[in-house]
Amino acid sequence: MYKLLSYPNKTFSRAQLMDEFWGLDSDSNLRAADVYITKLRDKFSNCDSFEIKTVRGIGYKAVLK
Repeated sequence: MYKLLSYPNKTFSRAQLMDEFWGLDSDSNLRAADVYITKLRDKFSNCDSFEIKTVRGIGYKAVLK
């Protein structure tokens, strides 16, 4: 979350986010980033100051409202 909000409107790939979460040596699947983004969206669903957007085929970005 910190990474996304530190650079609003900048798109990060799943690989970039996974590297931030677990490092390059992780055996985790890139789809694990999708699971965590879903959990973050659920947790912050009542927050009106930002939204996590999916950039199809690329990754995710935070958009400030």
